[in-house]
Amino acid sequence: MPPLKSDALSSVRLLVAASGTGGHLFPALAVAKALEQDHYQIEWLGVRDRMETQLVPKQYPMHIIPVEGLQSKPSLKTLAILGKFVLSFWQTRQLLKRGNFQGVLTTGGYIAAPAILAARSLGLPSVLHESNAIPGKVTRFLSRWCSAVALGFEAAQPYLPGVKSQVVGTPVRDGFLEPSPLDLGIPEDAFVAVVMGAVRERWR
Repeated sequence: MPPLKSDALSSVRLLVAASGTGGHLFPALAVAKALEQDHYQIEWLGVRDRMETQLVPKQYPMHIIPVEGLQSKPSLKTLAILGKFVLSFWQTRQLLKRGNFQGVLTTGGYIAAPAILAARSLGLPSVLHESNAIPGKVTRFLSRWCSAVALGFEAAQPYLPGVKSQVVGTPVRDGFLEPSPLDLGIPEDAFVAVVMGAVRERWR
């Protein structure tokens, strides 16, 4: 991550915007843990009733905004969602100013939009990490406004024309590679197929 300005007597204050699925949340947690060792002071931006509300408060102060993802087809609900987005942008901007944050880190998803735009409106750096081989809508639209864009897969680069990006892989937590104490009762000589992932509609 690019170095952020800080004086010798204080740590760097960083707002992490990551919400929803483990694909967004766990890479952000891995980076946050690594940055703690470099004296970064981490706080979190999340959404009510999502996974982060169970995992993050035990580790970092968390701030809630009402942002929602836009539906693929416009409807009457779209106006309400746009209203929540404007409110989320304003709340995030005020949070960044009030908390004297020096930058934003996000891993994409709809929560990234108000975070990136609020940081840009204040002249603060924002770093985006996209773990997916096919970037999401927010990454495609707003990555060019970020200070740095990191990718999990080289295959994502053609979807971001004109964006300077660097392939860094996907960060994992320290305990990710440690043996698990879980005993599934599978014989040692058995053939095991592990299937991970989910179906995702390709957006154009």
